[in-house]
Amino acid sequence: MSKGKTAAQCAHAAVMCYQSAAQGSESQAAVLQRWCRMGQPKIVLRVDSYEQLHDLQHQAQQANVVAQLVRDAGRTQLEAGTATVLGLGPALATDLDKLVAHLKLL
Repeated sequence: MSKGKTAAQCAHAAVMCYQSAAQGSESQAAVLQRWCRMGQPKIVLRVDSYEQLHDLQHQAQQANVVAQLVRDAGRTQLEAGTATVLGLGPALATDLDKLVAHLKLL
C-alpha cells in the first residue's frame, strides 16, 4: 500500500475502534473517555503477514481489548476484502504492551 493508502486505512481503524468502545461495556467507555482526555494517542506498527495480524486480533479479543480489522473496499489499490489494518484499543498501555511490545514501528 502507498503511504497515503496506509494513512487512510489507519484512520478507518481509529474510527471503527472509537465506535466499538463507545458502544461497549462501561469499562471500555471509561477507557475511551480517558483516551480522549489524553489526546487520542496512536501508534502505527507493522506485522509481517496476514496470519500474524489475525493472531493478534484473536489475542486482543481474548484479552477484552477492542480489535477492529479493516478490509479494503477495492476501489483503488487493493482487491475488495483485503485485510489492511488492525486497530487495537483504546486500552490501557499495559494491556496493549502485552499484545504488541514485540512489533516494530512502521
